[in-house]
Amino acid sequence: MMINKWLLAEKHDQIINLPHSGYIRTRMMKDQNGSLLTVIDISNGKMHFTVLPERGLDIGELYLGAKKMSWDRSGEYLLHPSNVDLNESNGTGWMKGFYGAVASIGPELFGTPGEGFTLHGSGSYSFTSPESIQVTWDEQSVWIEGKVPVLNRHGELLFEKIIQMSTLWGSSLILREETVINKSRYMQVLDDGYHIQLSGSYMHQGGRYVLPASQHELLIRDSAPLEEDPFHIPSNKKAYPMRCYQYVPRPVDGLYEFDKVIPYLSKMNVSRGLTGEMIINTENTHAGYVIRPLFDFPRSLIAKQIDDSFMFAIEPCRTRPNRMSQKITDGEALYLQKGEALSSCCLIGLSDSEMEIRNLENMILSAVTTIK
Repeated sequence: MMINKWLLAEKHDQIINLPHSGYIRTRMMKDQNGSLLTVIDISNGKMHFTVLPERGLDIGELYLGAKKMSWDRSGEYLLHPSNVDLNESNGTGWMKGFYGAVASIGPELFGTPGEGFTLHGSGSYSFTSPESIQVTWDEQSVWIEGKVPVLNRHGELLFEKIIQMSTLWGSSLILREETVINKSRYMQVLDDGYHIQLSGSYMHQGGRYVLPASQHELLIRDSAPLEEDPFHIPSNKKAYPMRCYQYVPRPVDGLYEFDKVIPYLSKMNVSRGLTGEMIINTENTHAGYVIRPLFDFPRSLIAKQIDDSFMFAIEPCRTRPNRMSQKITDGEALYLQKGEALSSCCLIGLSDSEMEIRNLENMILSAVTTIK
């Protein structure tokens, strides 16, 4: 099988044509402060997504054909890390640069404002080593990979993330894989996950979450008012206090037979099962979904807010989004020894097939209806 490779190096502002009508496109842009950012656009012929090297190799935007499926976030939030102070406002400075369709929430401690850590960790604001970035393709798929050194607040190397994102030609699904290595001199807590925004204009007229949990299993966080139906996504654009629900997702057995998942099963640790979450628009014509092994991310959070943008997030995470002191007390914290590594993966998918959406919804809901 022939394997082709493209290195980022200094190859900016160019388009490389790939098989099956795919392409790689690179460009440079300036953020609102004039700092340069690199944007890599990768297409598999059916979907394309942007990758942000200066922002921890996060996914910036996701498109299915010409339709944007990730949130319509203002470009003013796409900031160079040098223009974001993560320690600002009691650890919520990350919100100034909150842009990505798939943003990392780790591996540095997150969920701990007030305890000396930033809420979403520093992985999403770390530079990818330029010489490590490469795009590779063969007869079956195309993938991008790179290494992201994660520094602590004192500029010391804490972790290294080895990231790879792959997609089959003509597919509507991306596999994101990460290996996190403790590069410090001491044992470190690893706490990570993703904030995934599949809330493009297709969701602006409303829709619903489909989750492998019943309503009484959703724990509302903070002081937001209760909702009659937490799965409901409203259609009206108005001031809307953020609702965040955390829960423990159940295994979804039907995912093992989902044809788009089958090619990736060999890469997953399925010893604790697979789970999936989805958001669907009111017309049942478009959906976004997240599928991952429970061994990697056994907890979940959803967040809903409509203000200047439509935020309907799905957040697979390693532990409860709680204060780290509480996680340690509860025995939930995960520790990596010096030099130790841990890998994880997550599937991000899009669909415009009503039949596929209906089938996937039934799979996920079956995890709830079979509860005894």
